[in-house]
Amino acid sequence: MMSIASNSQPLLTMTMASAILPQLIIAFGITLALLLVAWKRSQRTIALFTFLTLFIALLANVSLQAMPATQVTQLLKVDGYSTFAFSLILISALVALRMSHSFLKAHVEVHDEYYLLLLLLVLGAGVLVASDHFASLFLGFELLSISLVGLVGYHRESNYSVESAFKYLVLSATASSFMLLGIAFIYSVTGDLSFNATIPTAIYHQQGLGLFFQLGLLLFVSGIAFKLSIAPFHFWTPDVYQGAPTPITMLMATISKVAMFVVLLKCIIAQRYLLLENFQLFLTSFAVISMLLGNVMALQQQNLKRLLAYSSIAHMGYLLIVIIVTSAQSLAFTWQSALFYLAAYTVANLSIFIIIALIQQQNTSSLYQEDISLTDLQGLFWRAPSYALLMILGLLSLAGIPLTMGFIGKFYILSQATIAHAWWLIATLIIGSAIGLAYYLPMIFKIFADTPSDTLCDTQKMNGKVKALGGDIIEQVLVYSFITFGLVFGVLPEVINQLIAS
Repeated sequence: MMSIASNSQPLLTMTMASAILPQLIIAFGITLALLLVAWKRSQRTIALFTFLTLFIALLANVSLQAMPATQVTQLLKVDGYSTFAFSLILISALVALRMSHSFLKAHVEVHDEYYLLLLLLVLGAGVLVASDHFASLFLGFELLSISLVGLVGYHRESNYSVESAFKYLVLSATASSFMLLGIAFIYSVTGDLSFNATIPTAIYHQQGLGLFFQLGLLLFVSGIAFKLSIAPFHFWTPDVYQGAPTPITMLMATISKVAMFVVLLKCIIAQRYLLLENFQLFLTSFAVISMLLGNVMALQQQNLKRLLAYSSIAHMGYLLIVIIVTSAQSLAFTWQSALFYLAAYTVANLSIFIIIALIQQQNTSSLYQEDISLTDLQGLFWRAPSYALLMILGLLSLAGIPLTMGFIGKFYILSQATIAHAWWLIATLIIGSAIGLAYYLPMIFKIFADTPSDTLCDTQKMNGKVKALGGDIIEQVLVYSFITFGLVFGVLPEVINQLIAS
């Protein structure tokens, strides 16, 4: 009778359903969007519907911030950390949705599939941050990857679209194969696909099983490292960043990084992989190579999007330090450091890519030009002071200058590394940050550089092609909102910390 009663319990209770309500809203929105496309093809309608779906999901997600950790079947676990990460993802998607408006308006065709792929991308990221099982992790990983492949190659008129999409497709499929094979090896040893599976310590010391387990772990982390653009799995990053439309590059720099790092951190903490000394050495080598290689390669770049691609490689190396130096006594501080740094990184990248998109909107032809160089920032402060201020705040945050979110994030990482006596990692982070100043500061100098304003006015009067930057009211509100976020959260980081701690 006991077994019959237990088997009759519902698989999904109301508490579980409310915990994954934001993901359910996105999934339901995708279904309704397909019906909407079948009923009426209208770009304005599908864009408004996508915005409402993402906004309602964000409201539902914010309401879950104070909810206790909830296990939703064996596949998902929703806690404050995953909820905060999903909020970053939804905010990034809303910003990218708005910046896609002008990009898509240049085409006469309706872009239903673009908005559907965007919703699928957000759903995949939402599954990833809530994953508590290798099966749900792989499902979210594939949903995220396939959606990005379509979005990267969406601009058919681009010189780099097919090349970027094909390169991303092949390497993403390779990374998925590595990760799936690694999961199979791990399962063959542990016998459980859950993150919280109890792994006997003896396994680590058995010659046969230990080597097999470490091989599986190596393959699994290699697949994750591809998405995070961690060296030496970074070769696709600059080409795809350059070839993809700017709103999609924005998504790759924010949503993909947040989702993949959160699920990696959950997996490693839950299964105590850090007990393996070889694994710590493995991650340390990745972190050091990424911090140095990313910053050094960025010095040579004149294309702004390629420069940000190499910058992202370095920042993912900084974040790996959080995983390397974590311990059972400092898990709360580990999550706080990681999520605050991800929040700072997301706000900075959104700020910079908003300005890049606005610069490309100066004329219709530039909307499809992926090549935006550092010279395009020349005199930005004199043409659009608000845009220049937002760009400067984003660059200073990435550089880790005091009174910015990026500085607080690096301070947390250094504090945790100091407690763990990881002096080599601290030295590498400081050296990498110093190299980063060599390409962040010249960008700021270009923004303040003199421009021939008299000639600019004359040219504008003659042919109307050269003009001061300007956007509509929504874009202006977006710019001033992120200026406020950058200033407030940099000076008062406790606002973010309280959200994470809740």
